[in-house]
Amino acid sequence: MKTLFVEKTQMELRYERACLLIYREGKRIGSVPLRQLERVVVAPHVALAAGVLGVLAEHEVALLVLNHRHPERSALLVGALHADVHRRMRQYALYQDECFRLRQAKRLVYLKLNRQYRLLAAMQYSRPSLRHPLSKALATLQTLLDQIANPDDGWDLPRLRGVEGAAAASYFKAFSLLFPPVLGFINRNRRPPKDPVNVCLSLAYTLFYQEAVNALKTVGLDSAIGCYHDLYYQRDSLACDLLEPIRPWIDAWVYRLFNERELRMEDFKTGDRECLLLESGKRRFYEAYAAQHSRFKRLLRLYARAAVKEVMQYEPSKEIPDLL
Repeated sequence: MKTLFVEKTQMELRYERACLLIYREGKRIGSVPLRQLERVVVAPHVALAAGVLGVLAEHEVALLVLNHRHPERSALLVGALHADVHRRMRQYALYQDECFRLRQAKRLVYLKLNRQYRLLAAMQYSRPSLRHPLSKALATLQTLLDQIANPDDGWDLPRLRGVEGAAAASYFKAFSLLFPPVLGFINRNRRPPKDPVNVCLSLAYTLFYQEAVNALKTVGLDSAIGCYHDLYYQRDSLACDLLEPIRPWIDAWVYRLFNERELRMEDFKTGDRECLLLESGKRRFYEAYAAQHSRFKRLLRLYARAAVKEVMQYEPSKEIPDLL
């Protein structure tokens, strides 16, 4: 067991020595040795003693309080930073270097748009009836990719974010066409998500974001200091950076969940202002997530190690080569 999910009502977590104890309605129903866990995911209504936080931190087990109804109220507890403090000191200094930040940000956005392009291009063959709208989106993405690859001197982070935003609008307009109309997925929305597809996208992004935070802590970088994403209250901006290039792969995985009917409309409760994932859907979603977790974890650890290499080897005095 690597991840423990506790989301049912009237649940409580306690601890005893090096074990996490699980209670329901005041009765003990199980225990898990902390050495078997990397993370614990709980719903907001799950009760836990303050001492549980301490023992999780002691054993370097991450805790994610996942609020489906109000994602902005989700919370993440991770252990102490590891590795050399000099890495973080260099990272803090490089945050002031606009050239370094722009170099890294262009790389991340180019990778993201390229993978969005490849996903939609692959769908042209499996969904020939959508060939025309997908072709329009592909043309837009290709134009924006060519812009990013152009090494002119007019780039800055606001311009890059504008290009990424234009790509996202075109991409999600086409991506939404892949899903049946009954799901009500017409665009990307959140806080709260209003349809089943957005529920799953938001949940998946949150889970893998937490994995990106863990990957960065492991290599000794400060996950709050990003390049593409600015500093922001209670946000791990570098973890957001790492997540950007793999978002299209997460999108493709969510598409398969619905296309292969692992998740169906009856797994959700849709209201006027929000959509909620029911217990039946949560069970199947988390089972599917567990099957994909190792793959994305390895990828994020690889990206985190690459980020360390960039931080330690970057030399401002040297001319920056063509990035792409």
